[in-house]
Amino acid sequence: MTSQLLILGNGFDLHCGLKSSYKDFFCYEILDTIGDSFGLKQLKADVCGFWESILLEYYIEYENQDYNWCVIEAIIKEVLELIFYGEKIEEINLENGIWYTALKFVNENRKLQNDKTYQNNEINRHIFKFCVRFFESIKLNCFSIQENLYLLSCQLLQELNNLENRFCKFLKNQIVNPNNQNERNEKYLVKAINLLANITGFSNGKYEDITQIIHKEEKRFKEGNNSNGAKIFWRDVNLLSEEFDNLKNVNILNFNYTALFDILEVENPCVYTNVHGKLCNNHCTKDCKSSNVIFGIDDNLIQSQGTSSELRLFSKTYRKMLVAGEPEDTLPPKNAKSLEIKFYGHSLSEADYSYFQSIFDYYDLYGNSNVRLLFYYSKGFEQHDTIYKLISSYGKSLNNKEQGKNLIHKLLLENRLKIIEIE
Repeated sequence: MTSQLLILGNGFDLHCGLKSSYKDFFCYEILDTIGDSFGLKQLKADVCGFWESILLEYYIEYENQDYNWCVIEAIIKEVLELIFYGEKIEEINLENGIWYTALKFVNENRKLQNDKTYQNNEINRHIFKFCVRFFESIKLNCFSIQENLYLLSCQLLQELNNLENRFCKFLKNQIVNPNNQNERNEKYLVKAINLLANITGFSNGKYEDITQIIHKEEKRFKEGNNSNGAKIFWRDVNLLSEEFDNLKNVNILNFNYTALFDILEVENPCVYTNVHGKLCNNHCTKDCKSSNVIFGIDDNLIQSQGTSSELRLFSKTYRKMLVAGEPEDTLPPKNAKSLEIKFYGHSLSEADYSYFQSIFDYYDLYGNSNVRLLFYYSKGFEQHDTIYKLISSYGKSLNNKEQGKNLIHKLLLENRLKIIEIE
């Protein structure tokens, strides 16, 4: 039986009706949309925080441009580079960074009111003011320059944690019944399961409602005598329909924060991994701090630029390492006789290239004729250019550069690359 590795992106949830895009999050949680309709570009009254304010500044600057989900992490990367290294990122010099200008500004006891630094650039100006206020809040004489930089990095990371918590709460509100917060969004779940069946082929049928996916059975559990004298009790158990057993040969790497079978409240019928964390199971309060959601930048972007440790705290790889539990086999066996790597709904952005490169290396994409790549899309969301860019970029990483140049041609010639439209 052919093994499958299914890689899902935010397009999967969007296709199933979940309002999980960056634009949805920004407009629902951050932007004062009422004021915006009158030309007032501002945060909601109860919203504060560095990254929220930065997102607003980018919205003001680029509001007429289309927002892809990956833009939030592109913004994080760009802002961190401005803070640590300044405009000329090819010249890795901390003294060119906005943080260093702010540090000198505070050391010289200057005040923001009459200052013209970065006056011609609102984004840079906003970053500069944040750094100045942070350094004013700590005792600079107690720390070295490097220590001041580290403290600023920790503060920026804490601000990012707050944004992640806000997003976690927002997304959990999307997966419940809008008419009853204690019930699941069954319309989303049915669509998601049907789409999953379409891509993986685990079922030939189409589910019409949630009861066809899950059926409840009462089971009797016999227990020995306990302190309360109880011997028998009844319990409702959620069980998946039998055809879900066909998912056992499927491994799912989900770049979303939703965990489909967690929402269904059943045990995963397959190996299911949320690459960048997933929604917590807690009931979110206003000051909830328990999110497992990870925003960040790709590790390859850090290493390829030869930057030092300032950016590592914001690497998704580094942050995932800090929260990793017991190791799990997230990928199908390397020696699988037949493997299909399937993509759906992923932007294939540079922010996740390190994952794709690791997967292609692991299975020896160039030399292993048992591995096929299948890119699924829905009409109107074609990705031919991004697919070409992804595979070309991977080809450049191969030791044999001549092999890298003909990788796409080789995959097509051997019928190992398919782009498939689905309903």
